[in-house]
Amino acid sequence: MIELAGLLIGLLLTLFIYSYLIGDNPLYRISVHLLVGVSAAYAVVVVVQQIITPLWQQIQADPTSPDSLIWLVPVLFMLMLLARRLPSVSWLGNTTLALLVGVGAAVALLGSLTGTLWPQIVNVQPATPLQGIVIAILTVCTLLAFQFTALRPRSGGVWQPAMWQRGVTAVGRIVLTITFGALFATLLSTGLILLAERLNYFITELVQRF
Repeated sequence: MIELAGLLIGLLLTLFIYSYLIGDNPLYRISVHLLVGVSAAYAVVVVVQQIITPLWQQIQADPTSPDSLIWLVPVLFMLMLLARRLPSVSWLGNTTLALLVGVGAAVALLGSLTGTLWPQIVNVQPATPLQGIVIAILTVCTLLAFQFTALRPRSGGVWQPAMWQRGVTAVGRIVLTITFGALFATLLSTGLILLAERLNYFITELVQRF
């Protein structure tokens, strides 16, 4: 009986999620809220069981050990981050936020360089030299599209990029548009395939049970 109820709830939530295809509606929002709430609760339980509880037990067992003292640093940063909820001492969390943003940006930049850009330069073997040149030019234009934009300097007015810079930006945006369009089409087709697979699974299970 419990398994049957789980199947029915899973089927309903799946249909609620895919109801967004016909527009935003309360059923979709209910399913999203459930997903966010359950995910947050699961994350809290995992953090308590795997981080906070072992750390507390370790500190209780030997408070003066080097391992226990090292944990004081992340705990201090965590408390400083929680202090942002208090207006009088909210400035204490700025250091933690700065470290989070800085480390996150550095890791993302290093990952994009070593995991995406550099392998493409080293490992990609185009069929013809012309194809390699086109790939390199489009890659550079896409990266520069985020740089050559209009700026408003402090002295007033608007700085406009040169003609060739606007051309590079246009090419980069075209490449981004085509890429995002292809990714969206792939995502949509994948979602429909997953929907068909899940519906087939639910129908098969219900037929077997009845």
